[in-house]
Amino acid sequence: MVASAQESVIPPALLNFPANGMRVTGESIAIKLTPEFTQMQQELATRVQQLPTEKKLEFFKNYKSTTLLPYSEDLWPDKATYNLYCAEWKKISLVPQQVVQLGAYSRGGQEWGLQGVSVNTLSKQVTPLVINGFIYKADRNVWVSPNGELTPSEISTTSDNIYGARKGTAWVLNKEDALSRIREVLTITKRTNGEFVYLTYEFTERTPGEGAILAQGSYVLRFRVGPPAPDPEAEKAPEQEVKEDKPKQEAQKEEPRRKKKRKNRRRRRR
Repeated sequence: MVASAQESVIPPALLNFPANGMRVTGESIAIKLTPEFTQMQQELATRVQQLPTEKKLEFFKNYKSTTLLPYSEDLWPDKATYNLYCAEWKKISLVPQQVVQLGAYSRGGQEWGLQGVSVNTLSKQVTPLVINGFIYKADRNVWVSPNGELTPSEISTTSDNIYGARKGTAWVLNKEDALSRIREVLTITKRTNGEFVYLTYEFTERTPGEGAILAQGSYVLRFRVGPPAPDPEAEKAPEQEVKEDKPKQEAQKEEPRRKKKRKNRRRRRR
């Protein structure tokens, strides 16, 4: 009985998802860009294509679409143009798409799985998530998909990331054969302020040579797990306001008393 109890303890990687037959409700989200930022991206893509081959390869090696690009003289004509780019980056918003429900379950031993669905808010159509077929092996901290084994690595992002500052794990599969190249990524991260857990999934299949895309798919799921951590600076502000307001309130109370005393003196003189 002791061994069975230990096996049923949910592993750290899945702690934010209920394992008692319940599901946590969240949402799939999409990124919404401003028209100005879209125009800036098009201009940036043109400048990247004009780079020497070596610099172009280096750019794509380090490029992450969800993270603000650092300043580079090769990509922006001046700092003022880059500052405009940063200003538009801050206007990027996250738009809820569909309702999602997700929970974990034990397969016995050290194996676990996720069971989830997305619900179209308009048609009410229920669709199983792709990751439903994945198996998590807690003893080795790996996921196994129909394509093979996804191995882990720790990841963290800063506030310059579209989804905010987060910490967690990315499990990655890179597989290549004579027919295609497959890249599969599953990440589970938590906002550093404790507000949301994000689960993202990406799949890309390309041809071996030029890398033409054969198939691709991705989604970002967000689950609220708690209130955001309090901001110490925000807590100090109300205290300062109360201290400043008290003298003003006392002064207002004293004014009517002075007026009454003056009126009483006048009556006595009369």
